[in-house]
Amino acid sequence: MQIRKAEPQDIPTLIHFRKMLLKQENDNSIDTELANYFENAMQDGTTILWVAEDNGKVVASVLLCLMQMVPRFDNLSGKVAYLTNMYTIPEYRRRGVATKLMTAVIEVAKSQGTKKILLHSSEMAKPVYEKLGFEEGVNYYAMKL
Repeated sequence: MQIRKAEPQDIPTLIHFRKMLLKQENDNSIDTELANYFENAMQDGTTILWVAEDNGKVVASVLLCLMQMVPRFDNLSGKVAYLTNMYTIPEYRRRGVATKLMTAVIEVAKSQGTKKILLHSSEMAKPVYEKLGFEEGVNYYAMKL
């Protein structure tokens, strides 16, 4: 198992994984937007995209969107990341792949001065995140515009 930074040739797989997470794998209406997003994210440094590969096959992905927030007393740098697109293909689940991938990405985020990682989790993934030290929060609101 190899954990590595995602490369342009991984974009079709990243698109597929994203659509699997959204439960819309047969809907191609978002493919162009996703391809553009992943291409730009790989170039501009605002996103950390990593994959787990087994014998040349990408089996999991994760991405961290890096943000500069207003500094706080508990985060003087203001650097925050939002974790999304954590996906492992079914036949590789419960084998530690997500944990290895997340550990690598967390270390990269730390090395860049990120002080906090936020995420939304499915019920299935909560044990993985909790094992890594994530805590469930309560103070979150959203508004669709």
